[in-house]
Amino acid sequence: MKKLKNLYSKICTFENLLQAYRNAVKNKRYREEVLIFSQNLEANLLALLDELKNRTYRVGKYREFYVNYPKRRLVMALAFPDRIVQWAIYQQINPFIDKRFITHSYGCRNGKGSLAAVQQLHSWIQAVSRKPDAGDWRIVKLDISKYFYRIDHPTALNVYKEYIEDEWFDWLIRTIICDDNVPFGLPPGRSADECPRSERLYDVGLPIGNLTSQETANAYLDCLDKFCKHRLGIKYYIRYVDDVDLIIKAEDVEAVKDAIEDFLWTALKLSLNNKTCVCRIDQPVEFVGCIITPHGIRLRKRTVRHAKRAMKHIEEMYAIGAIDLDSALDTIRSYIGMSQHKNGYNLRRWIEENIVLQRDSTRREQAYESIAESRQLSERSPREKILCH
Repeated sequence: MKKLKNLYSKICTFENLLQAYRNAVKNKRYREEVLIFSQNLEANLLALLDELKNRTYRVGKYREFYVNYPKRRLVMALAFPDRIVQWAIYQQINPFIDKRFITHSYGCRNGKGSLAAVQQLHSWIQAVSRKPDAGDWRIVKLDISKYFYRIDHPTALNVYKEYIEDEWFDWLIRTIICDDNVPFGLPPGRSADECPRSERLYDVGLPIGNLTSQETANAYLDCLDKFCKHRLGIKYYIRYVDDVDLIIKAEDVEAVKDAIEDFLWTALKLSLNNKTCVCRIDQPVEFVGCIITPHGIRLRKRTVRHAKRAMKHIEEMYAIGAIDLDSALDTIRSYIGMSQHKNGYNLRRWIEENIVLQRDSTRREQAYESIAESRQLSERSPREKILCH
């Protein structure tokens, strides 16, 4: 099987890092760390390039915080220079790896996404519900326990070796995934908010929020996709990151679940939790923030609340000049499109009545003052100081 080679010569170029910078800066150009890095852009990019070439690159300090949607999770945000490195990797490896994924893997892929995933599952449910033996079919929803927090590091590195043959890249991806200074993993049965840092694990887990974590998570479960499609012969199989649904005959449910559980643990060191469920084809099933039945798709109330908060945030960011008009409109149009396909008339009405995009010079000045009054360079890490001079 063909593998990607000579990544050193593709990633370690000034042109690649410059494009990575342009991708990383989108919708973030007015953040303090971005402004400081951009003041001496060429020198800072060359410093990053030297670190990568000489293998002296080390991942900077993570900023840790919690998000509550769609569930409470610990997110680890990288400093801006590290996000550039992640983009430099992603834009070189993603086009090659993505071609190897199955058609019905929809998470974090160009031309796919949650809307396409929901519509595909809905079309399958409709088709099966019209069969003469529709009562014999079941929807199996697999819930992988603490997926991002339980990804096994040695296994993840071996997954990359299935796609890439490059000793320099092996060093780089190991540096990012196996960070000896930051524990990403959780013990079995523990949640992120109840597990103190001292009890987190170093040999498992990926930081939620990283571009390489997103790519690794997708590639990690690709072998599960192919196992289910090719070995088990499941026709109706769909995955969105770690959200997996399949439609099979009721008589096959237990055997298929056992086979998948055994494969997950043997090949990937993962397990299913007790949220894994089975329902009839005519029952509502939750998938990617929606409720799907043979008769239609509707948004979950929690999804609607999140959409409203997100659009108010976009309105705020546009008012202070943190994002441009095209970026703001793209986000709002995506929510309008989502509502049009998922019985979201009330959400569309709310958008029309409550979201107004207009610049606010007063709030923009306040934002600039906040940046100017924030922490000084003396409070930064030594690596950040070098990159900012």
